[in-house]
Amino acid sequence: MFEPELNDQQRLIQESARKLAEKHFKPGAARADREHAPPVGNIKVLAEHGFCGMALPEAYGGSDLGVFEMVLVIEQVARACANTAMLLSCTEGATARAILQVGSEAQKSKYLPKFARGESLAAWSMSEANAGSDVGAIETRAVRDGEHYVVNGTKLWCSFASVADLYLVLMRLDPVPGMKGIGALLVERDTPGFTIGKRIDLIGLRATGMSELLFEDCRVPAENLIIPAGGIGKILSVLDADRIGGNPPICLGVAGAAFDAAVRHLKDRSQFGKPLADNQGLQWKLADMAIDIEAGRSLLYRAAQRADMHKNSMADAPMVKTFVNEMAIRVTNQAIQLAGASGLAEDFPFERHFRDVRGMAIGYGTTELLRNTVAREILAGRYLP
Repeated sequence: MFEPELNDQQRLIQESARKLAEKHFKPGAARADREHAPPVGNIKVLAEHGFCGMALPEAYGGSDLGVFEMVLVIEQVARACANTAMLLSCTEGATARAILQVGSEAQKSKYLPKFARGESLAAWSMSEANAGSDVGAIETRAVRDGEHYVVNGTKLWCSFASVADLYLVLMRLDPVPGMKGIGALLVERDTPGFTIGKRIDLIGLRATGMSELLFEDCRVPAENLIIPAGGIGKILSVLDADRIGGNPPICLGVAGAAFDAAVRHLKDRSQFGKPLADNQGLQWKLADMAIDIEAGRSLLYRAAQRADMHKNSMADAPMVKTFVNEMAIRVTNQAIQLAGASGLAEDFPFERHFRDVRGMAIGYGTTELLRNTVAREILAGRYLP
């Protein structure tokens, strides 16, 4: 496996995360998937070993690490348990970064240290029945009433909704149409009028507790306003960090796990008097999988390092997410093929690996939408190969 030069701290972080995930998360990964049970206890384990609050400043209990270090950790966690990696990504991701970048000092002091200690889990809620990539179509309404906002509406596709403690919710704060009316509030789990709706069962990442969010005359304190109407562009920029440091390393880690399982299967299983690994045609498939993984890793690691140096372009995040998403689908699908009937059975990890990455090319921006962004950068002359 090729890797860029890691300094001593980065190599220690990577190796520690790998050992921790193998020991504590991998044994329960299949059960969490089968039982649709979010592995929230794993966040406490991660926090105890310094892997929560990685990107947060030390003043809020964090480690003040970069996107690249987060990529290293999430990749290793995902190799063992994709659902744990997704939970870590959500708590470390958009909500925490938004509070850090644009939240008030009171909001930062109240919430960020809890994330760093693994005491509180965060969720990000944007989508609705008629609003996904089209944020300007959001219909959930918040109306100011004295010292509160009264919120009514329904949100969909909220990862870890069933177990989160704090939700950053995009909603319409002004009746003006389109993006100009959209802002965001921080909603705590026990807020009156706020309830978790039905669980949304997915093809994969089944232990993410994805659910509806229901608001019925929900009264949110005005001090929980994080983005006023018309300022949503400020907060959407944090999604680019997730498109580098959250979604792709999960796909990369799962692809690596599927590859390892396929290699073991070909070495251990014999047909017609010889190991499957002796078949040249199957060797070529392994070679193609390895090439795909290494290309994805190189693209992701470079983009993460560029982001930490503030040298990233608008094309970096969409390029990385698009390639790594589709690479992981190819690799996990090929692993199923190489495993034969075992690839289809829940007793083996192959089908779970495929299911866990399949939806990642849809969430956090579809690969079709992201290709539009890349093309726009090319045609504007802002991207040079």
